[in-house]
Amino acid sequence: MSLNHNDSYNREVRAWIEDNITYSKYLSTQKLIKRDCPVCKSSNYSKFANNGYLDYTRCNNCSLVFMNPTLDESSVQDGFKGGDDLLMSYFSLMQKYKKFDTVTDTKPNPKEDNKLKDIYSFKQNGKLLDIGCSVGDFLHKAKYFYDVEGVEVNPNTSAYAKKYFKVHTDYLDNLNLEKQYDIVTLHQILYGVPDNVSLLKDIHKVLNDDGILYINTPNSDSYAMQLFGGKCNHLYGYTSLNIFNKKSLKELAQLSGFKISFFRTEWLDIYSMDIKEFYDNPNKFIHKRNTHLENYSKSIQLEDEVQKELNMDLQNAGNYIVAILEKK
Repeated sequence: MSLNHNDSYNREVRAWIEDNITYSKYLSTQKLIKRDCPVCKSSNYSKFANNGYLDYTRCNNCSLVFMNPTLDESSVQDGFKGGDDLLMSYFSLMQKYKKFDTVTDTKPNPKEDNKLKDIYSFKQNGKLLDIGCSVGDFLHKAKYFYDVEGVEVNPNTSAYAKKYFKVHTDYLDNLNLEKQYDIVTLHQILYGVPDNVSLLKDIHKVLNDDGILYINTPNSDSYAMQLFGGKCNHLYGYTSLNIFNKKSLKELAQLSGFKISFFRTEWLDIYSMDIKEFYDNPNKFIHKRNTHLENYSKSIQLEDEVQKELNMDLQNAGNYIVAILEKK
C-alpha cells in the first residue's frame, strides 16, 4: 500500500502540516529576503499565489515559481542538517513509516515500477547516486539493478540509510567525489534547494559523460495547482522554495550543462472529497490530507486506482514532473 493511502500516516502528516502552517504565519512577520529568480536571475516577475502567509512569484522570463520573499540560504541549509525542529519531526515521521528492518523488500519489475521504469529505459546497470536519499527507500528498489550510493545531509535519516548503504553525509559540493556515476537521481529535492543551478553543476562534475540525471519534482503547471492555487500541496508551509514547469526546467538544464532527453508528468492529485472540502470548508482544507473526513484515505486510494486504470494522458499538467537529463 502506498503511504498516501495509509490513514494513520495521513493523519500524522496533516498534524505536521498544521504545525508547518502555524510556523509559516510566524515567518511572515519576520524579516524575509526579496530575491530575483534563482534560476535565470531575472528581476522581472509577477505574483503567482499566496499560501495563506507566504508569497510566491512567477518569473516572467523562465517561468519558475519561487517563494519571494524567502529565508536566507544558510537558514535553509542548517534546517536540513538538523537545525530545524519542525523539519526534524517530519524526518522522524519518514523513519517511522518507511521501515525496512521488519519488512522483507522484494525485487521490483524495473519496467513497471514507477520510480525505476524511466531510469531503466536509459540505463539497465551502472553506478547510481541518489541525492537526498532520506532513509534509503529508493535505494532499496535500485539496489537490485545498480551499484548504489546515497547523499543525505540530515543526520537522523542518513544514519538509518547507512545501515544498508554507503551514504555521504554532507552537501555534494563539499564531498569532492570523482567523476564516476552513470546515474544521479533527485527525488523531490529541487523544490527545497535554494540554488539549483549550482547543484546541477556539481552533479555535472560527478556524472560520466554518457550518464543520466533523473528528476522528479512538483509541477507548477499542474491541474491541481490551477484548481487549488495557494492551497495546492506544492505550496504547503515554508519548505517549498522553487516549483518548476517544463520551461523553467529546460532553462535550469541549459544553464548547468544539460539537456532534457525525456519529459513527462504524472498523478492528477485531484479527488472528489478534496474538491468538495475546498469549496465547502476552505479553512479546514489541506490538499491530499483531509483525514478529518470519514473514509478519506480509502476514497483517494480508490480514485488513484481508477485514474491509473484509465491511463489518463495528463500531457504537461500532471502534479509532478519526471525528467531525464543528459550532458550537452
